[in-house]
Amino acid sequence: MGQWICVLIALLCMTVKGACGKKTSGYVTVLGHSFWFNLIRMLFCVLIGLGLVFAENWQASLALDGKMLLICILSGAANAAFLVGWLLAVQKNTMVAVDVTLTLGSMIPAVLCALLFGEALSLQKMLGFALIILASFILSAKKGGTAKEKSLMGILLLILATVGDGLTGFCQQLYRHYYTEGGSLYSGVSYPKSVYHFYTYVFAALILLLVCALWSVASYRKGSKEMPHESGGGLLRPIVKALPYIFVMAVCLFAANYFQTVAANDFGMSSQLLYPVIKGGCLITVNLTAMMFFGEPITKRSLCGSAVALAGIVVMNLL
Repeated sequence: MGQWICVLIALLCMTVKGACGKKTSGYVTVLGHSFWFNLIRMLFCVLIGLGLVFAENWQASLALDGKMLLICILSGAANAAFLVGWLLAVQKNTMVAVDVTLTLGSMIPAVLCALLFGEALSLQKMLGFALIILASFILSAKKGGTAKEKSLMGILLLILATVGDGLTGFCQQLYRHYYTEGGSLYSGVSYPKSVYHFYTYVFAALILLLVCALWSVASYRKGSKEMPHESGGGLLRPIVKALPYIFVMAVCLFAANYFQTVAANDFGMSSQLLYPVIKGGCLITVNLTAMMFFGEPITKRSLCGSAVALAGIVVMNLL
């Protein structure tokens, strides 16, 4: 029961994060704003993580050994790759391609855990996952909009976002197997979840800071008006307006990832169940949110897609 409470909390947080993301998008007038918005979100996550470390009195655990440090660096890089990759992928691909490919990416942790940690891939869970993929096709088809020309860069960006999303989950599993009691390769050294997530966002923020710096230099060389000192504080104004939403997104992002880690570490929820169920649940909750708060109508397609996603989740758990 505890693992499902964690999943529900994660789903709620991800749904709120998505709604705030939709609100925030209204303040993005140029692509560079999105990079800075994501950097600020990561900095908020760093502060939340640090506050949690001190609240739990785990300051002594901030000194990491080499392997844990590498896991946190990989986790931070995966988070940053997903944020940047998704942002650029939606510029080059239809939302159908993005939504479906990201849903497929939720199997990356399951496959890697099967190869490295001997977690058996269950046939019934694969059947449930296939239903969730079908649901993503059904629900995303209405969002395709105008056709976009396929390009090698668009495909590479889509791969970057998908791999980043999948590796974020896999890093949670690496942490679970190496640094929590009961892990299959437990090293004898434990690190609290708050420390793991704190360092994840530290490295994600550092990578995004580099991306923002490179973007600013490129914009300056092109004479772009995206630079803060031009157009009367053109960067600061949208940040100030969007700051409340960015903060809520940061809180929800941190909480969603934290409770996914709790479900995996404390309750032993398998990777082939946790991440596909999260994706399937999001397909349902995001569409419900769009209907309830953003005026999107209830259609046969949305009802059918949500029902198929729900069926996939039930199959993965009951068969």
